[in-house]
Amino acid sequence: MKKTLSLFLVLGIIGNLFLAAPPAKAAVKLNITKKTLYVGNSYQLKVKGTSKKVTWKSSKKSVATVSKKGVIQAQASGKATITAKVSGKKLRCKITVKKRALGRGTKASPKSAYNTNTFTFYEEGKKKGKFSIKLLRFESGEKAAAMAKNNSANPKPAQNQEYIYFKFKICYLSGSQTIEAKDIFNYYYNIFGANSTRQLTNQDWGFFFEPVDDLGTTVLSPGNKITCSKAILVEKGYAPITFRIQTKKNSYTWFTTEK
Repeated sequence: MKKTLSLFLVLGIIGNLFLAAPPAKAAVKLNITKKTLYVGNSYQLKVKGTSKKVTWKSSKKSVATVSKKGVIQAQASGKATITAKVSGKKLRCKITVKKRALGRGTKASPKSAYNTNTFTFYEEGKKKGKFSIKLLRFESGEKAAAMAKNNSANPKPAQNQEYIYFKFKICYLSGSQTIEAKDIFNYYYNIFGANSTRQLTNQDWGFFFEPVDDLGTTVLSPGNKITCSKAILVEKGYAPITFRIQTKKNSYTWFTTEK
């Protein structure tokens, strides 16, 4: 009986110790400690386990910069360390920036949109004709916003939005039917962020504001050569943009605006 009472007493003491112990504090740490980005990519770095003020610093701004809110922007190939300082503690994240290989027209290796690219265009699996397309100019951020302002009817970007601007030369090389330029360069469904994985849904688009044809209303007939442009309002921070064009019955060729 004495042994049983002693056992219950010990267990009770141990239980009280657990109940009395304060909950362990969450460790203050970064959401990641290393990251690979491609030139032009951005990434939101966060400090977990604290609500105190964080100051950010990059060891090499020519490779990667970091904003006051911890947003990393990949600038050029190389390596940099992003340091977050909070409550006297320093937290570090190693960043590797790469320049993506170009040339094959795949997601991982898109073609340069600034070259003259010739292809057979398919729409919904049906062959439509042979075309060439060349990106003459691409702008994003403040430059694109300033251009869109030339038409007061264009919506003003919200804090998390930006305009992206495209100017193309499109040639209809051979075929037998009229084609809308917006079907070839489909800015409703075929625009993606720099890593070709995040599809950007356009929230609005710029109206006519310069003396070239509006890509959204341009119709091409066989033999036509035309210069047209479009400003599109999308989520902010995903330039340089990649886009795809359907060039086979069930597949696409990918292009990048990265120079």
